[in-house]
Amino acid sequence: MLGRLGFESAALDAKLLTGHALGLGALELATRENELVDSEAATRVAGLLQRRMTGESVARIIGEREFYGLAFTLNAATLEPRPETELLVDLALGALPAGGQMLDLGTGTGCIPIAVLANQPDAHAVAVDLSALALEAARKNADRHGLSGRIAFLQGSWFGPLFTSPEGRGEEGRFDLIVSNPPYITTAVVETLAPEVKDFDPRLALDGGPDGLAPYRVIAAESANWLKPGGWVLVEIGHDQGAAVSALFLEAGFEDVAVHRDLNGLDRVVGAHHI
Repeated sequence: MLGRLGFESAALDAKLLTGHALGLGALELATRENELVDSEAATRVAGLLQRRMTGESVARIIGEREFYGLAFTLNAATLEPRPETELLVDLALGALPAGGQMLDLGTGTGCIPIAVLANQPDAHAVAVDLSALALEAARKNADRHGLSGRIAFLQGSWFGPLFTSPEGRGEEGRFDLIVSNPPYITTAVVETLAPEVKDFDPRLALDGGPDGLAPYRVIAAESANWLKPGGWVLVEIGHDQGAAVSALFLEAGFEDVAVHRDLNGLDRVVGAHHI
C-alpha cells in the first residue's frame, strides 16, 4: 500500500507502525510475523498506515524520535529532532566548559540541551520557547532522561523571559554558551515544502521571515549581553545561509566567526566568539 504510493521506505514504515500498534519490538515482530491478529489490533494498524499515507511522518505518528542516542517525545508544537542537528550538539560539547551554563533559544523538544547535559554531567541549562505546548514536551523529555534538576524551562520570545522569570534570574553575562536551531526557512518557501513538513510540522518552528534571517538578527544583536567574556554562540542554519548569518555576527562585534559543515558537506552551523 505505501509502496504503491511511492514511499521510499514503505517496508520499514509499515514494520515500525505495525510494531507500534501491536506493542511489539522489532525482534518480537520478526519472530511472530505469521501470527494472526484480532480485528481490534488490525484496525489500529490500518489507522496508523492511513495516517502515513497522508504524509504524516512515522516519528510523528509514533510520538517520538531518536536523537544523539536518546529518545525524545514529540507533540504538535515540536519539530522532529533531525540527524544534521547532532553537529550542533558536538560543537556545543566542545565549547561548554566543565560546570558551564548554556542557554537554548527555541528549544522545541529540548533535544539540544538534553543531549549536551547528558554528556556533560556538571553543566546546567536554561531553555526558552514561545510555545507552552513545546515546553510541555521538553519538560517530559528532561524528566525522561533524569535532567529536570539541571534545566530551567522558560516560556517567551528569545531573550525576553530571562528578564522576568525567577528561573532566568535576569543575570546578564551569565552564560558560557548560547545555542539555537531557530526557524530559518523563508516565508515564501514554506508552502513549497514536502507535505510531511508543510502539513505536519509547526509553522512557528519553520518560518524565519521574508528572508529567513529574522531570528538570527535578534540572536546576533543580543547574545553578547548574556554571554560571559570568551563565551560562544552556535546556531544552526540553512545550507545557503552561511555567509549572511556570519555577516550578522561580525557586524555585532563577534570574533572567530566560522561556518561548520555537516556530514553531507552542507553549511549547517555558524559559531561566533564573544571576546
